[in-house]
Amino acid sequence: MKTKSLFLVAGIFGLVSLVSPAYGQLTGGLGFFKGGIHTIQYSELNGSLPSGYPQISNKPFVTAGAGYGIIKNFVIGGEGGTLHAGSFTKENQQVDLSGDYGYFSVGYVVYHHKGYLIYPLLSIGNNTQEMYIHQKAENASFENVTGEPFQATTLKNDAKMMKVSVAGVYTLKGSRAEKITGGLMLGFEAGYQMNYKKGVWTYDGGDITDGPDFSSNGFFIQLLIGGGGVVKK
Repeated sequence: MKTKSLFLVAGIFGLVSLVSPAYGQLTGGLGFFKGGIHTIQYSELNGSLPSGYPQISNKPFVTAGAGYGIIKNFVIGGEGGTLHAGSFTKENQQVDLSGDYGYFSVGYVVYHHKGYLIYPLLSIGNNTQEMYIHQKAENASFENVTGEPFQATTLKNDAKMMKVSVAGVYTLKGSRAEKITGGLMLGFEAGYQMNYKKGVWTYDGGDITDGPDFSSNGFFIQLLIGGGGVVKK
Protein backbone atom coordinates (compact mmCIF):
# COMPACT_ATOMS: atom_id res chain seq x y z
CA MET A 1 0.00 0.00 0.00
CA LYS A 2 2.80 2.41 0.89
CA THR A 3 4.67 1.61 -2.34
CA LYS A 4 1.49 2.01 -4.40
CA SER A 5 0.88 5.43 -2.88
CA LEU A 6 4.41 6.54 -3.76
CA PHE A 7 4.07 5.28 -7.35
CA LEU A 8 0.72 7.04 -7.68
CA VAL A 9 2.12 10.39 -6.63
CA ALA A 10 5.27 9.84 -8.71
CA GLY A 11 3.07 9.11 -11.72
CA ILE A 12 1.17 12.34 -11.19
CA PHE A 13 4.54 14.12 -10.88
CA GLY A 14 5.67 12.75 -14.24
CA LEU A 15 2.38 13.43 -15.98
CA VAL A 16 2.24 17.04 -14.82
CA SER A 17 5.85 17.54 -15.90
CA LEU A 18 5.05 16.28 -19.41
CA VAL A 19 2.01 18.51 -19.83
CA SER A 20 3.95 21.69 -19.04
CA PRO A 21 2.47 25.04 -20.15
CA ALA A 22 5.53 26.93 -18.86
CA TYR A 23 6.46 28.50 -22.21
CA GLY A 24 9.88 30.06 -22.15
CA GLN A 25 12.67 29.43 -19.67
CA LEU A 26 12.74 30.82 -16.15
CA THR A 27 15.83 31.70 -14.15
CA GLY A 28 15.90 32.97 -10.57
CA GLY A 29 15.50 31.88 -6.98
CA LEU A 30 12.92 31.31 -4.22
CA GLY A 31 13.08 31.08 -0.43
CA PHE A 32 10.36 30.17 2.06
CA PHE A 33 9.42 29.58 5.67
CA LYS A 34 7.28 26.44 5.77
CA GLY A 35 4.80 25.26 8.37
CA GLY A 36 2.34 22.40 8.26
CA ILE A 37 1.13 18.96 9.33
CA HIS A 38 2.64 15.52 8.63
CA THR A 39 0.25 12.55 8.94
CA ILE A 40 2.81 10.19 10.47
CA GLN A 41 1.19 7.12 12.10
CA TYR A 42 2.47 6.16 15.57
CA SER A 43 0.32 3.07 16.14
CA GLU A 44 3.21 0.59 15.74
CA LEU A 45 5.41 2.64 18.06
CA ASN A 46 2.61 2.93 20.64
CA GLY A 47 2.10 -0.83 20.53
CA SER A 48 5.77 -1.36 21.45
CA LEU A 49 5.64 0.80 24.59
CA PRO A 50 4.83 -0.81 27.97
CA SER A 51 1.23 -0.48 29.18
CA GLY A 52 2.23 2.14 31.76
CA TYR A 53 3.38 4.62 29.12
CA PRO A 54 1.22 7.26 27.42
CA GLN A 55 0.11 6.90 23.82
CA ILE A 56 1.43 9.27 21.15
CA SER A 57 -1.62 10.75 19.44
CA ASN A 58 -0.66 14.02 17.72
CA LYS A 59 0.21 14.51 14.09
CA PRO A 60 3.50 16.43 14.22
CA PHE A 61 3.48 20.10 13.32
CA VAL A 62 6.50 20.95 11.20
CA THR A 63 8.43 24.20 10.77
CA ALA A 64 11.14 24.50 8.15
CA GLY A 65 13.17 26.74 5.89
CA ALA A 66 13.66 26.09 2.18
CA GLY A 67 15.63 27.66 -0.66
CA TYR A 68 15.66 26.90 -4.38
CA GLY A 69 17.51 28.07 -7.46
CA ILE A 70 15.78 28.00 -10.85
CA ILE A 71 17.81 27.44 -14.02
CA LYS A 72 15.98 27.01 -17.33
CA ASN A 73 12.82 25.96 -15.46
CA PHE A 74 14.68 23.31 -13.43
CA VAL A 75 14.37 23.74 -9.66
CA ILE A 76 17.30 22.71 -7.44
CA GLY A 77 17.60 23.27 -3.69
CA GLY A 78 16.69 21.88 -0.32
CA GLU A 79 15.04 22.32 3.04
CA GLY A 80 15.62 21.61 6.69
CA GLY A 81 13.06 21.54 9.46
CA THR A 82 11.91 20.50 12.92
CA LEU A 83 9.06 18.21 13.95
CA HIS A 84 7.01 19.25 16.98
CA ALA A 85 4.90 16.28 18.12
CA GLY A 86 4.44 17.32 21.76
CA SER A 87 4.55 15.80 25.24
CA PHE A 88 2.35 12.97 26.50
CA THR A 89 1.80 11.87 30.10
CA LYS A 90 0.20 8.96 31.92
CA GLU A 91 0.36 8.73 35.69
CA ASN A 92 4.04 9.50 36.45
CA GLN A 93 5.47 8.65 33.00
CA GLN A 94 6.10 11.21 30.25
CA VAL A 95 7.17 10.93 26.61
CA ASP A 96 8.44 13.99 24.72
CA LEU A 97 8.56 13.52 20.96
CA SER A 98 10.43 15.78 18.55
CA GLY A 99 12.73 15.51 15.57
CA ASP A 100 14.38 17.10 12.58
CA TYR A 101 14.81 16.42 8.89
CA GLY A 102 16.61 17.59 5.77
CA TYR A 103 15.97 17.11 2.05
CA PHE A 104 17.75 17.76 -1.24
CA SER A 105 15.18 18.52 -3.94
CA VAL A 106 14.95 18.74 -7.70
CA GLY A 107 11.93 19.84 -9.69
CA TYR A 108 10.61 21.66 -12.71
CA VAL A 109 8.40 24.73 -13.17
CA VAL A 110 5.32 23.50 -15.06
CA TYR A 111 3.24 26.67 -14.83
CA HIS A 112 4.05 30.38 -14.78
CA HIS A 113 1.41 33.04 -15.41
CA LYS A 114 0.50 36.41 -13.85
CA GLY A 115 2.34 35.84 -10.57
CA TYR A 116 1.57 32.12 -10.25
CA LEU A 117 4.27 29.42 -10.14
CA ILE A 118 3.64 25.68 -9.92
CA TYR A 119 6.44 23.13 -9.63
CA PRO A 120 6.54 19.44 -8.64
CA LEU A 121 9.51 18.28 -6.54
CA LEU A 122 11.29 14.99 -5.96
CA SER A 123 13.32 14.97 -2.73
CA ILE A 124 15.64 12.62 -0.86
CA GLY A 125 17.01 13.10 2.64
CA ASN A 126 17.04 12.06 6.25
CA ASN A 127 14.51 12.10 9.10
CA THR A 128 15.43 11.74 12.78
CA GLN A 129 12.78 11.40 15.47
CA GLU A 130 13.71 11.65 19.14
CA MET A 131 11.64 10.14 21.93
CA TYR A 132 12.66 11.34 25.40
CA ILE A 133 11.22 8.97 28.03
CA HIS A 134 11.27 10.12 31.65
CA GLN A 135 9.23 10.56 34.79
CA LYS A 136 6.77 13.42 34.85
CA ALA A 137 8.22 16.62 36.30
CA GLU A 138 7.48 17.07 40.00
CA ASN A 139 8.98 18.80 43.02
CA ALA A 140 11.57 16.79 44.95
CA SER A 141 14.31 17.38 47.48
CA PHE A 142 17.97 17.45 46.41
CA GLU A 143 18.65 14.43 48.62
CA ASN A 144 15.88 12.36 47.00
CA VAL A 145 16.98 13.21 43.47
CA THR A 146 20.65 12.41 44.07
CA GLY A 147 19.90 9.37 46.22
CA GLU A 148 17.42 7.82 43.79
CA PRO A 149 18.09 9.29 40.32
CA PHE A 150 15.16 9.38 37.94
CA GLN A 151 15.36 6.94 35.05
CA ALA A 152 15.40 8.74 31.72
CA THR A 153 16.72 8.11 28.22
CA THR A 154 16.43 9.43 24.67
CA LEU A 155 15.66 7.02 21.84
CA LYS A 156 16.31 8.04 18.25
CA ASN A 157 15.06 6.64 14.96
CA ASP A 158 17.21 7.75 12.02
CA ALA A 159 15.73 6.96 8.60
CA LYS A 160 16.47 7.65 4.93
CA MET A 161 13.51 9.35 3.29
CA MET A 162 12.06 10.13 -0.13
CA LYS A 163 9.14 12.41 -0.94
CA VAL A 164 7.23 13.66 -3.94
CA SER A 165 5.26 16.88 -3.78
CA VAL A 166 3.74 19.72 -5.75
CA ALA A 167 4.13 23.37 -4.70
CA GLY A 168 2.17 26.35 -5.92
CA VAL A 169 2.90 29.98 -5.01
CA TYR A 170 1.42 33.37 -5.83
CA THR A 171 3.14 36.75 -5.76
CA LEU A 172 1.13 38.85 -3.32
CA LYS A 173 3.20 42.01 -3.66
CA GLY A 174 5.73 42.86 -6.34
CA SER A 175 5.91 42.19 -10.06
CA ARG A 176 3.42 39.78 -11.64
CA ALA A 177 4.47 40.44 -15.22
CA GLU A 178 5.16 37.60 -17.66
CA LYS A 179 8.74 38.77 -18.15
CA ILE A 180 9.64 39.29 -14.48
CA THR A 181 7.82 37.78 -11.50
CA GLY A 182 9.04 38.53 -7.99
CA GLY A 183 8.30 39.86 -4.54
CA LEU A 184 6.40 38.60 -1.49
CA MET A 185 4.96 35.13 -2.15
CA LEU A 186 2.41 32.88 -0.46
CA GLY A 187 1.61 29.28 -1.35
CA PHE A 188 1.17 25.63 -0.41
CA GLU A 189 3.10 22.40 -0.86
CA ALA A 190 1.49 18.97 -0.55
CA GLY A 191 2.75 15.46 -1.13
CA TYR A 192 3.74 12.09 0.28
CA GLN A 193 6.91 10.97 2.08
CA MET A 194 8.17 7.47 2.83
CA ASN A 195 11.19 5.57 4.14
CA TYR A 196 13.27 4.06 1.36
CA LYS A 197 15.54 2.47 3.97
CA LYS A 198 14.48 1.13 7.35
CA GLY A 199 15.31 3.44 10.24
CA VAL A 200 18.02 2.63 12.79
CA TRP A 201 17.23 2.86 16.51
CA THR A 202 19.78 4.19 19.00
CA TYR A 203 19.69 5.42 22.60
CA ASP A 204 21.98 7.31 24.97
CA GLY A 205 24.22 4.29 25.48
CA GLY A 206 24.49 2.92 21.93
CA ASP A 207 22.53 0.95 19.35
CA ILE A 208 19.19 -0.77 19.91
CA THR A 209 19.11 -4.22 18.29
CA ASP A 210 15.37 -4.99 18.50
CA GLY A 211 13.70 -1.62 17.95
CA PRO A 212 10.06 -1.56 16.77
CA ASP A 213 9.19 -1.36 13.08
CA PHE A 214 8.46 2.34 12.65
CA SER A 215 8.26 4.62 9.64
CA SER A 216 7.63 8.30 9.02
CA ASN A 217 5.46 7.55 5.99
CA GLY A 218 2.49 9.79 5.35
CA PHE A 219 0.92 12.65 3.46
CA PHE A 220 1.72 16.24 4.36
CA ILE A 221 0.65 19.79 3.58
CA GLN A 222 2.61 22.95 4.31
CA LEU A 223 2.01 26.68 4.07
CA LEU A 224 4.78 28.62 2.28
CA ILE A 225 5.61 32.22 3.14
CA GLY A 226 8.59 33.95 1.54
CA GLY A 227 9.59 35.33 -1.80
CA GLY A 228 12.06 35.60 -4.59
CA GLY A 229 12.06 36.33 -8.26
CA VAL A 230 12.28 34.75 -11.70
CA VAL A 231 13.06 36.17 -15.13
CA LYS A 232 11.54 34.68 -18.26
CA LYS A 233 13.85 34.41 -21.28
